[in-house]
Amino acid sequence: MTKVFMVSLGCAKNLVDAEIALGALLGKNFELAVDPRLADIVLINTCGFIESAREEAYGVIDEYVELKREKRGALKVVAMGCLAQRRRGDLLTRHPELDAVWGLGVLSDIDRAVSQLLSCGDSDPSGHDDLRRHPCGGPRLVSTPISFSYLKIADGCDNRCRYCSIPDIRGAMRSRDPDDLLTEARILEARGSSELVLIAQDTTVYGRDLDRGDISLATLLERLLATTSFPRIRVLYAHPAHLDERVRGLLLSETRLCRYLDLPLQHVSDSMLRAMGRGYGWERVHELVDAFSAAKDFTLRSTLLTGFPGESEADFLEMLDLVRSGAFRHLGAFAYSPEAGTPAFALPDRVPGEEAERRRDALLDAQQHIAFSWLDSRVGNTEDVLVDKMLGGGWHEGRTASEAPDADGVVLVNGKTRPGTLVSACITGRDGYDLIAGIAETGNGKMAGKGRGHRRGRR
Repeated sequence: MTKVFMVSLGCAKNLVDAEIALGALLGKNFELAVDPRLADIVLINTCGFIESAREEAYGVIDEYVELKREKRGALKVVAMGCLAQRRRGDLLTRHPELDAVWGLGVLSDIDRAVSQLLSCGDSDPSGHDDLRRHPCGGPRLVSTPISFSYLKIADGCDNRCRYCSIPDIRGAMRSRDPDDLLTEARILEARGSSELVLIAQDTTVYGRDLDRGDISLATLLERLLATTSFPRIRVLYAHPAHLDERVRGLLLSETRLCRYLDLPLQHVSDSMLRAMGRGYGWERVHELVDAFSAAKDFTLRSTLLTGFPGESEADFLEMLDLVRSGAFRHLGAFAYSPEAGTPAFALPDRVPGEEAERRRDALLDAQQHIAFSWLDSRVGNTEDVLVDKMLGGGWHEGRTASEAPDADGVVLVNGKTRPGTLVSACITGRDGYDLIAGIAETGNGKMAGKGRGHRRGRR
């Protein structure tokens, strides 16, 4: 039986693509290899969003091409995914030993593509970059810990922010059928997941392209709450321009929805938001930040971008002031990366890279004080922790509702439990961006738990 080894780089949305690819292959008599040295083919699902992601992909490709040399050609190495979709020619030129480069459309018939490559030593690339053939869903080999699963509700993006290449890579917004999503959610629930994480390029515009009555993020959340029993449902990638009152109301009132929102603002200054093509301004930023900050125990995460062309020191300081105000409990900050083919690439008044990085570091330094103060304030609290993995020596890694997987810090829990379980834990300390806790004891001395049976904390 043909053995396949998969490497997935980049975001959770890319990971779901990799899971769909493996689900299709394992349904057609392929076998998953846990060691690439034992595989017949290695599939590298690349990210091509910014330069740092591309450099990571190039390095990983080099690693497996070297393994191919060691195996004297008894291994096929394929690059697929976003970078392959965007720069197929560049990849073939830079890595001539790649056996194939497949765009996102290959997911619709990946079993045929792999079989053809292995039998003929060649693969017809026709259609592999056709986004109309790129499935947003399908049977998956879910690779996340038993505790949580991603549900990709849409793919593509219509926002056309001036710095972003995603619409050119993944195409126009394509929402999935709500009935299909509910069916998949029930499958993930049956798997044993306690947390369902909704993802898309922009979750807040879900359903608008379907033009079929009242289909929206709000109605999807309401149906998920009514027809599943996940203790936690989390919403990521909520565009500030499109977050409506109905969704905000649900997030603030429904106890099974995490009191957490990933709200990528990118900037604060009116002039910068206009230049970026974000579709909102300073007033909208403060309206949303004030609304969620006023809610008790609500966790707001955001992403900010420094050094966009034309950004003045005053623009940057406006952003820094918001961070220093304690608006966010989690924050990612990035220096602008010029992307060829995007409208921003041709803009004048570029901020030098070193200055953009200095501004990014200043934001992260300011946020560190906010984050550490908030984490320290939780010491002594008893909070519900969802256990993600076992670490050994009685220690486990988990998260409260205030931490999203693979984005924020974690809770290191000591005590008898198992992955996939929600436990009541007493916070006893902090280690950087991570919390330390012990499982709380009930009055009868038993563990307080409920549920179904390599990264460190981030800013």
